[in-house]
Order: sequence, then structure tokens, then C-alpha cells
Amino acid sequence: MEKNMCVSILVITYNQENYILETLKGIVNQTTNFPIEIIISNDCSPDNTNKIIEDFIAENKTNKDIIFKYFNHKTNLGAINNFYFAIKQATGKYIAICEGDDYWIDNTKLQKQVDFLENNQEYNLVYTDAKYFTQETNEFDLQRTQQIDSFDDLLVKNRIFTLTICLRKDVLDMYMSEDYMHLKHLPLGDYPLWLFASTKGKAKYMPIVSAVYRILNESASHSKNLSKVVKFEEAVNECRLYFLDKYYAGDKEKLKKKLLGSKALSIIRMALQNKNEEIFNQYKGELKYIADYKYKYYLIYSLAKVNFKLFTKTYYGAK
Repeated sequence: MEKNMCVSILVITYNQENYILETLKGIVNQTTNFPIEIIISNDCSPDNTNKIIEDFIAENKTNKDIIFKYFNHKTNLGAINNFYFAIKQATGKYIAICEGDDYWIDNTKLQKQVDFLENNQEYNLVYTDAKYFTQETNEFDLQRTQQIDSFDDLLVKNRIFTLTICLRKDVLDMYMSEDYMHLKHLPLGDYPLWLFASTKGKAKYMPIVSAVYRILNESASHSKNLSKVVKFEEAVNECRLYFLDKYYAGDKEKLKKKLLGSKALSIIRMALQNKNEEIFNQYKGELKYIADYKYKYYLIYSLAKVNFKLFTKTYYGAK
């Protein structure tokens, strides 16, 4: 292992005074034989997040194996711009991510991941299982993922929990120079990175539970606002189609239809569960891409013009 090798941990935070301390403790409690660089990017939080971070740094600054880089922005950048800002500050050979409302629970997470990447050069990304913690109900739910077989596999379904990854910095740098400009407008910064990394090498799944993902009422991917969730689904699909067009070597038209079917199914099910006829009608034209025969009933409804309330009563919660 390189003598002065460092791992950069990106901590993106906004208005997270109730959670940020647990995030930072989980990072500094890591047991490693290399130094770590903690890059904290606070996106102009109006609450007490800044003071908590400053106090924590003051209490831990004597640790010679930890380098703190704290940025307290005076204007709000927005979540995605803040994420990419933090990326540009990283100097480590490897990158890990833990947002300010999540936290790590395995103190050997980084050491295990770095050891693997150091000894397996054909891999450039390592990820693990995680627990979900629903803040509203105060309940934990173990989330198992699985091994990604290839870029094609990841293109169809994102199987990676962001807070569990460790990634080679040179791969991230390649993404920033090759594809970032085409995707920076999307409200997701992590999935494009995993897709790009999977075109340059392998990804390794470690069946350990290393972190806790906190589910709040409102976030980019979890929201009670159906229009917001639909917008996120569209962004994911746009990302997938970009990578399909540029990197996929198989039958692009066939896979495109599969991806459109996956998006339509997700949005149609949400529209039914929320009894939202407007969004259902907006996407019913894409029902033709859904392969599962069970969901052809949705198409039958759209053609027969059955009363929407009666239809949702009959098929509400269909899975």
C-alpha cells in the first residue's frame, strides 16, 4: 500500500443539525492504516449545522490521520452543484460518500474496501448492503443488494447504495472530463458515476452492512409530492438513455423499449396508488412498452375509458 495514500470522504450537508454529528462520528471512528480527508460542504444551512460542524472539527483537529476541509457556503448552490463542488476538492486516491443525514456503522468499512481495490486493479468500485431508517416511524429495515454483473445489468437497475461506496478517484476524474457536462443538469449525481465506472471496470459487492440511510419525508428520490417523484423518474430514464446511446453494445432499440417500460410501470403504479388520473393519462401511451401481461389491464382501461375511480378501486395496490 502506498505510504501517503489518502481516502477522501465527501459529506454534503444542508439544514441537517439533527443528523450531521452522527455522520461525522461514523467517519472519524473508521479504523484505517491510511489518512483520511473529510470534505464537508455545507450549502448555506440556515439552522445550527455550521456550529455543530465547527465544534466537531475543533474537538478532532489534533488527530494527525484526519484532514478536515470545511466549506461553509454563503449562498445556496443546490444539492447537485454542492455535490460536484465537493468532488472537485478531493485529493485522495479513493472517494467515499456519506451525506449529512446518513451514517456509517462498520468501523472497518473503508479499510476493507481499500484493501480490496488495492489488490484487485480490474475493479474500480466497491459497495455494500445498508440499513434504511425511516425517520417518521423510527424503524430500521435491512436492505440487501447484489452483485452487479456488468454495465448492462446496472443500466437496467441501480443496485448501489451511495453511502456504501468506495471509488477510484481517477475514474471519477475521467467521468468529470468525459460525461459530466452532458448530465450535470439532472437532479442525480451518483447514478451517472456508477454507470460510467461500470464501463471502465468491474464493481464489487461486499455482503456486509456498513451504513444507515435515513429516509426523510422530502428528498429528491423520496417525496410525498407525486409530480416531484415523476420528475426524478424522468431524470433517471434520461440518464439511462444517455449511457445506452453512448456505451451499450447490444440491441439499443430493444433495451430502450425495456427502459421505457420500466419507467412507465413505475410512474403508472404511483399514479394509481395516488388516484392521480392526470399523470396516468400523461403516461398511458407508454403502457405499450410494459412486458408484464398483468399490467396490460392498464392499457385496456385507457382504451375502454372506464371510470378512473372505479378502475383504481379495482386495481389499487396491484403489484
